[in-house]
Amino acid sequence: MLVSDFPPAMIRAFGFLFGALWGSFFNVAIYRWPREMSVVSPPSHCPSCGAAVPWYRNLPILGYVLLRGKAACCGAQLTPRYFLVELLSGALGLALAERFIVDMGPTASLSESAVSAGLFFAFVGGLVVATFVDLEWMEIPDEVSIGGTALGLATVTLREPGPDAVDVALGAGGGFLMVQLLLVWAWERLTGRRGMGEGDSKLLMFIGAFLGWKGALFALVGGAFQGVIVSAIVVGAGGRMKGGEHSQPAAEGDPDPDAPEAEEDDQEDGEEGDDPEGASNDLLVADGTRAVLDSGGSRLIIQDDRGRLLWEYIAASEDDSPLRRPVPFGPFLALGALEFLFFGEPLIDLYLRLFD
Repeated sequence: MLVSDFPPAMIRAFGFLFGALWGSFFNVAIYRWPREMSVVSPPSHCPSCGAAVPWYRNLPILGYVLLRGKAACCGAQLTPRYFLVELLSGALGLALAERFIVDMGPTASLSESAVSAGLFFAFVGGLVVATFVDLEWMEIPDEVSIGGTALGLATVTLREPGPDAVDVALGAGGGFLMVQLLLVWAWERLTGRRGMGEGDSKLLMFIGAFLGWKGALFALVGGAFQGVIVSAIVVGAGGRMKGGEHSQPAAEGDPDPDAPEAEEDDQEDGEEGDDPEGASNDLLVADGTRAVLDSGGSRLIIQDDRGRLLWEYIAASEDDSPLRRPVPFGPFLALGALEFLFFGEPLIDLYLRLFD
């Protein structure tokens, strides 16, 4: 069976519907994987009241529109992420159908082209899940990065056009080591602070397993370039990147200059240090490790017996500086990978001309 046996419009429509349907599953993975929940059981249910959601209310894109973004069972407001992920997944499915089926020409084998498009859809689906999880949790699920890397390496001969086995092996291994050694391990030891997260190095490994070493390098450089621009715009506008809403560990042994001073053991009640307006409260002390909550409840830190910061959570506030907030880098790696997948060499030439 050849590509010419079906009208291009039908192939494009199928690609969009296929992507949107899988977008519903991506939403499940985005919600459940960070919470260490199964994506199979229990069945879909309302996140507010827990009522089961029938299949006809789970129609991608249409379900959200017809319900006007509210749960049918209890009227609770649903996050627009459901609609956005399904629409984005549909658009990516359409783009892949165009790139790997329609553009292959009328004499290309439909089955081989469809397999290649399907495998690359698994790749972009992993990028979608990683992006939205990283934005909310500042972490990237191993189900995406490690599982995706295994899939990419195992199916390299089935993806055409695409890099060969040596290329993807170099891309996966080199991508991981480049970030892990230079931007995680070396950065932490030179500065005493955590740079990129280990999830980013594993995500770049996943990207390299599908796009080869050129794709991994482009995703890293292009993602960093675009990340700096977006971060500068956000900071300049007085906002901050979404992310860091959940607690994040600091580098082990990292001293915190703003950490509350340890109170003297012989401090008497009624002294200035016990003033309720400015006090910090020890929530837990065990084996020299203590958790400290400031009086406003906006900052929680955990220190070791030498007062070094082990963990910090800073609640958002009106005067919270964007420069103090960590920036999720996974979405920019994913963006760079998508740009390379669909535009490839012309985009590399454009980037090189920017630095001429």
